Formats: sequence, C-alpha cells, structure tokens
Amino acid sequence: MKTIIVLFFLFAQFLYAQSANEILKKAQEKFNSISSFSAAFSQVIVNPQGKSTGRDNGTFIYKRKNKFIVEQKRSTIVSNGESVWNYDKTNKKVIISPFYDDPTSFSLERFIFDYPALCKIKFVKEESNDNEKVILLTPKDDQLDVKEIKIWINNSNLISKLEIVDLLDLRFSFRFTDIKENPEISESRFTFYPPKGTKIIDLR
Repeated sequence: MKTIIVLFFLFAQFLYAQSANEILKKAQEKFNSISSFSAAFSQVIVNPQGKSTGRDNGTFIYKRKNKFIVEQKRSTIVSNGESVWNYDKTNKKVIISPFYDDPTSFSLERFIFDYPALCKIKFVKEESNDNEKVILLTPKDDQLDVKEIKIWINNSNLISKLEIVDLLDLRFSFRFTDIKENPEISESRFTFYPPKGTKIIDLR
C-alpha cells in the first residue's frame, strides 16, 4: 500500500512539473508571436512581517529586446535595451545607466526565457483560477539573487502578474491589467530626451 501511495505521489509531481512546463512553453510562444504590449500596472512591496511598505501604479509599455516605458506620477523610466533613463519628475533629475547594471531594469525576456533554465518549475495548483495559471520558479543554486518567482499566466498566455521574493524576504508584486497586444509604438519613444533644466547623471 505504501508503495502505491509513493508511486502515486511521484506521478502527481511529474504531472504538475509537466503542466508547469507546458504553461511556460505556451507563454514563451505567445511572447515570440507579439512585438509589443501595453498595460496599466500596480506595484506592491511587502516586508518580511507581511506589511505593505510601498504601493504605486502607472502605465507600462514593452517592446521586444528589453525596450520599455514605465510612466508613474513621480517618475518616468525608459529603456532602449542598452541604456535606462530614470527620470525623477519632482527633482528634475535623470540618471542614465547601462541596461544590465540598472536596478530598475525590467526584462520580461529574463523571466520568460532565462530564469526558468536556472530554476525548478512547479505548477501552483492552489493559487490558480479559471482566468489565470500560476507557476513557481525556485532557483537551483545561488546564481539568482532571489528566493522565488511566481508568474501568473492569463487565458491569452500573457503574463498578468509577477511576484518576486528577494534574499531579504521582501516581496515585490506587479499586476498588469488592460493588456493590449501589438500597439503601434514609435522607436523614438524608447529614448528619453530630458526636459530643459534637468540635472543629468550619466553612469554609462
């Protein structure tokens, strides 16, 4: 009897892993099939004690090859895939950094294509619903500076939410709503041109 139970458990684990990989594969195929998307987003940061330490929202525009625009009330962040402009509207200051050295860089390609290869992948059944499926990525070693990543995939196979837990147990959640596929976006929008009088700090 114990042998049957163990075999059933192992088979169930195999099915969950297979399901998670299938969900991820569909998300990867979907991502490869579109050139861009736009969405409204909300961000929540929760400390290890479970208390919210920050909330924000705004609009998010993304184009393949790590080009993005994050528009918020107090800031604008723009990336052309090589440089990132982080503009502080209140203090009229912009910091320009190389893409891969900038802490505000937000690469969906990493979450969909790069990180899964470095992680164990699991389908989180108890948190799924009719409109979204959830997969959990747990790093296999210390190559990533995170404890876990959860990815919510909607019925269109697009990412609708990301949740990252860092090494200090801070939880960062990003929820995308009103997602529009392939909006027309001029390439010039992915280069930031500071307003007159802006203090420029160029770290490239």
